[in-house]
Amino acid sequence: MAGLTANLADRFAAENLKGVRRARKVIDFILSRRDRTLPLLAELRNFTVEGAAGPLAARLYVPHGAQTPGPMLIFFHGGGFVLGDIETHDAFCVRLADAAKVRVLACRYRLAPEAPYPAQLDDALAAFRWIGARAGEFGAHPAALALGGDSAGGYLAVAATARLNAQTPGAVKAQVLIYPLLTLDDDVWASSLLQDSRIVGRLAVQFIRAQLATTEAPSLLGMLEGKAPPTLLVAGGPLDPCRPDALTYAKALSEAGVELQERYFTAQPHGFINLTHVSAPVREAVADIGVMTGDLLRQVSAEA
Repeated sequence: MAGLTANLADRFAAENLKGVRRARKVIDFILSRRDRTLPLLAELRNFTVEGAAGPLAARLYVPHGAQTPGPMLIFFHGGGFVLGDIETHDAFCVRLADAAKVRVLACRYRLAPEAPYPAQLDDALAAFRWIGARAGEFGAHPAALALGGDSAGGYLAVAATARLNAQTPGAVKAQVLIYPLLTLDDDVWASSLLQDSRIVGRLAVQFIRAQLATTEAPSLLGMLEGKAPPTLLVAGGPLDPCRPDALTYAKALSEAGVELQERYFTAQPHGFINLTHVSAPVREAVADIGVMTGDLLRQVSAEA
């Protein structure tokens, strides 16, 4: 009986992985290399960084007018820890760097279900440390590094920032969070199903937890606000299921005395930054995010 159960579990896992890989191909087809009107940058460089278990693909975006050495944003893509990569978020990073006039370094991390949690966080921590030790090679000031991400990438940015700054105060000078996924706690999602798109969000989070193969990914709500560096927090409107938690987090940051900038694009859904190829309002929103990001990073750089 035990052998039969194990065999069924293996078959289920194999079919699940096939489905995930098909979904990745679909997302790549829909989002990657679709924006044909991207601004030209001064430099775009592909390379690898050392993650917790091996090399990770990375891409450096250097806009015209970027200060050298200057601040740099290390960015982790969203996709529920399961989907996405630096290609799906390439157009966003190009436009972000161009509008911000600061360097952006996008870094991949291992995905679930192939890599159970906390592989994703381990990679984010290792990547930051590797990049920070070589900041000058990228034209960045080692005392002016920020972490950012959208959705699941925002979770990694918040969790990694807290860990890094606890070990070395001031290692991460700022956070740039775009509709961050701040909790995988089903009780939190179940308690607010009538807010925004939380019903859909809860189903997505249940899928994410299953792929991560863990219940250990801690909620970031109510835990880390007092330790956070200056933060830019962006969210969408009623079609953004992460918006209620972003509002809760923003309130906690403010009450803890953290320097906070907020921007809510109420007409936009979760994931809107990946739609620059189909929407002029999204392109305008990304440009606004870029300007705010540049202002924040230059501010913390001047204070370094």
